[in-house]
Amino acid sequence: IKKPLTFIDLFCGIGGFHIALKKMGNKCVLASDIDKNCREIYEKYHHIKPVEDIRDINEKTMPDFDILCAGFPCQSFSNAGKKHAFEDKVRGTLFFDIIRLAKEKQPKFMFLENVKHIKKVDDGNVFTTILGALDEIGYYIKEDDSVFEISPHNLGIPQDRKRIIFVCIRKDIYKPEKKIDLHLDENVVISFDNIIESNVDPKYNVKP
Repeated sequence: IKKPLTFIDLFCGIGGFHIALKKMGNKCVLASDIDKNCREIYEKYHHIKPVEDIRDINEKTMPDFDILCAGFPCQSFSNAGKKHAFEDKVRGTLFFDIIRLAKEKQPKFMFLENVKHIKKVDDGNVFTTILGALDEIGYYIKEDDSVFEISPHNLGIPQDRKRIIFVCIRKDIYKPEKKIDLHLDENVVISFDNIIESNVDPKYNVKP
């Protein structure tokens, strides 16, 4: 019997990464999010009480894990924000807490998510810094084959919300002959049926 992988869910929100990895048979051992409402919803549905602040996580005493997931704060990099990037000392530097934890625990894989604009902000210096930091602590990550742009509409969901996904593989287990292919269907049918729930209480219906 194949042992399930363990993962941590940083900046977890209400658990997008959690749902995907749990469906694949993996087990969450730690989560964190600064938003009180998100923590309450996460605990209710995933039965794990998230840590409030990633900066309070002690990398020396935290549980071991195989996968690190993190949709780290995008406000400092977003095209809709002020684009202070790493100069934003509250949100812009939290990426380095990911590095702090990963450097100590050395998970097999990391899946990091942020806005599309992160590749361009500060003339590309932020993106270069991120790739360099991940490489320095022992992870294979290259723009041309392990950094992907994806949006819900690529999967048939009627929303255009482009995101960058960093797929980081620890160098000692990376196999160059195994290329990552997302298998995105260019002819996918976009339909509202993919997001409309059935058997919804009538009280939620909008009256004409």
